[in-house]
Amino acid sequence: MKTIILKSNGTGRYDDVSPFIVTDNRLEIKAILPNFNGEFYLVAENNGKTYKKLLSCDGSVLLDELTVGELNAEVKHYLKGEHIKTYKIEPLLLKEVEGMHSVIPEIVELKTELLNLKTKNAALQTNLSELDNSFTEYKNNADLREMRVYKNALALMKFAFKDYKDNVYLGGRNMEEFISEFGFELTEEEIKAIKGENKND
Repeated sequence: MKTIILKSNGTGRYDDVSPFIVTDNRLEIKAILPNFNGEFYLVAENNGKTYKKLLSCDGSVLLDELTVGELNAEVKHYLKGEHIKTYKIEPLLLKEVEGMHSVIPEIVELKTELLNLKTKNAALQTNLSELDNSFTEYKNNADLREMRVYKNALALMKFAFKDYKDNVYLGGRNMEEFISEFGFELTEEEIKAIKGENKND
């Protein structure tokens, strides 16, 4: 049996939010009714099948022929044939478990799914942070390697130019001829570094 606690305002909730096994596709529901005169009906819908059942004095009613899906219900209060008030109830999800139906309030199901999404999101954020750290480390290492290659290339060009300039067999060529002959594309700073004109050299 599932017990519903009705609310004057807002959505009525089930007292037990744990999954509940339904046998023979039947579910007994009990609503805690307000102390008012009149009749109370449970109006429900499950996969196109509708129910309108008079609640007994203790607020209980039996629903049968239920199928897997969502059970939407509300309690309607009538007095002398006049509709007085409607009490909304949170939906129930009906799931099949090893040939039997299990029901769980949808709000609880949604909260569980939200919690699972938050957990997955936290794990994803952690993974993204680790990937970002790995990428930053890789980029820093790549930048360091590129700088080393650049400095080594300049050092080799400095050595080559010195030999090019001082070698008697090459006729003591200058920087302009060195650049032209080998097709280098160099900045002013790089030319100064190769010629040894930088202050740090």
